[in-house]
Amino acid sequence: MLWASIWIAMLVAGGLGLLVTIQGARFERRVAREARQLWTPAGAGPAAGRSLEGLPGPVHRYLEVSGAARRRPVRSVRLRHGGTFRPGLDGPWVPIRGEQYFAVDPPGFVWWGRIRVAPGIWIEARDRSAGGQGNMLITAAATWTLADVSGPEMDQAALARLLAEMVWFPTAFLDERYLAWSPLDDTSARAVLRVGGREAAITFRFGPDGLPSSFAADRYRDVGGKGVLTPWLGECRDYREVDGLRVPVRIEVGWRVDGRDRPYARWEFERIEFDRAEPF
Repeated sequence: MLWASIWIAMLVAGGLGLLVTIQGARFERRVAREARQLWTPAGAGPAAGRSLEGLPGPVHRYLEVSGAARRRPVRSVRLRHGGTFRPGLDGPWVPIRGEQYFAVDPPGFVWWGRIRVAPGIWIEARDRSAGGQGNMLITAAATWTLADVSGPEMDQAALARLLAEMVWFPTAFLDERYLAWSPLDDTSARAVLRVGGREAAITFRFGPDGLPSSFAADRYRDVGGKGVLTPWLGECRDYREVDGLRVPVRIEVGWRVDGRDRPYARWEFERIEFDRAEPF
């Protein structure tokens, strides 16, 4: 009986392992499919040749020093990152790995991240903004759905993320079909991104080198299943040149809750490629 029980347990464990492997592959294929869908409905492509005249002073300087004013417009982006993530505001930091894909016409993204919580067990998340509509899907081992969130608040949250992450392909900041800038002072400006009848706004602050050093917005945060508009903050660090553009390699983002800044993600990018409209 003991050996029979052991064999049964091994068979069950093997079956579960096979199920998780199959579901993991399906999750990866889903992300790849959604990335391709981002690029499929592309229009005429990113607007080219927009004059810098009329842009706020710090934005004008940024687009010059970043190389965006001289480089041909980026049409698509794919990247891989490592870093750490904190699921709870006061919880422990855990390693994370992710991939992200961007389109520019219309602007959109698909992001996929994975953290391991125990041997053989991981949490996967897929965040997306397509046509202005946002969706967050979170699963355990790519098999059990923990959250699948959409709606107006998710739309705004995903668009705000997209707008902030345009610092990785700053030629998009020149596309007045989707972006509008307004001046604030000598070191900051407000950007509004509009896609599919929806919009999000972010304030960018620029450092002495002319590059974005931080950004801030009011963004919806999930609190017990309800969207709560919360101050959202980010810092851009370690700029390097990639294919003619200066982009940040490290970014930290967090929430300001009860007067305290609570960072929850620290990305470090390992690979950024422009104009390769294909998943990894």
